[in-house]
Amino acid sequence: MKLQVELEKKVKTGTIQVKFSLENEVLGILGRSGCGKSVTLKCIAGILQPEKGKIQLDDRVLYDSGRNISRKARERRIGYLFQNYALFPNLTVLENICFSLKRSDREGQAYARELMERFYLTEVADSYPAILSGGQQQRTAMARMLAARPEVLLLDEPFSALDSFLRREMEREVREVLKSFGGVSILVSHNKEEIRRLTQRCMVMEQGKIAELGRTEEIFARPDSAEGQLLIDGG
Repeated sequence: MKLQVELEKKVKTGTIQVKFSLENEVLGILGRSGCGKSVTLKCIAGILQPEKGKIQLDDRVLYDSGRNISRKARERRIGYLFQNYALFPNLTVLENICFSLKRSDREGQAYARELMERFYLTEVADSYPAILSGGQQQRTAMARMLAARPEVLLLDEPFSALDSFLRREMEREVREVLKSFGGVSILVSHNKEEIRRLTQRCMVMEQGKIAELGRTEEIFARPDSAEGQLLIDGG
């Protein structure tokens, strides 16, 4: 699976301009708050629309400003794990996980129950998000994301709402999800250690632009950009 991204998006603080491609690997986007990390993910997912550019997944064009193509978010086959998990408060854990599935999709419904077992959610299947722990909420969000069988995974600051103990526990689970998924995944974080541990490639962003892009281990060993040096060596 190959994802190609070239986009330009205007925001209040300026213009975000990024261009990169990924093939069956995990990219970590590292940068300070407000640099355009989450906006980039939302443009890829179809939640926001860029002013111009092109987003392509293998031979499927998801967005092309020149050809006036913009597939709706639900048509892109992209899984998105939101920073606040974005669970539906009036739906149970099981209903949240099955939200994107048709009732007639028996295979999908069976897969959803497999995911509940995998993420230790069977006992809270009929519970509502408000009474779940932070870890249970994140597991529910991950199961919902995977239930739709996405072709790309986007994770936006997945550990930011968790305390330090839960962060390490959930990081292990996310690592297993990324490993078993095996396709294109993008992890956004301002935490350099999460990027170092979970990704193969790293993109440092500064004020809406790419400061540097390369293998994670190489960037962490010798950051080339001033922003990379600040975030990695001084962060």
